[in-house]
Amino acid sequence: MVGVLATFRSGRVELSTPVGWPDGTQLEVVPIQPGAHSPTPIDNRQSESYREFIERLAGSFGDEPFERPPQGEDEKREAW
Repeated sequence: MVGVLATFRSGRVELSTPVGWPDGTQLEVVPIQPGAHSPTPIDNRQSESYREFIERLAGSFGDEPFERPPQGEDEKREAW
């Protein structure tokens, strides 16, 4: 599981990004000293969803064609 940054505001902890953690997931909350940490782009990438990752990369390869090389024949195995 990847951690996310959060802000304590009005008695509540607000996460910086949605998470898909199951109910009952236990968390450790440790305050960060002001100025001790500021999120870098790498930190933000760790908390992005798969969909966000794909959307960020979409079109980044330009017009370069991608072709799948021949995969050969399926391996024949004995029936059980």
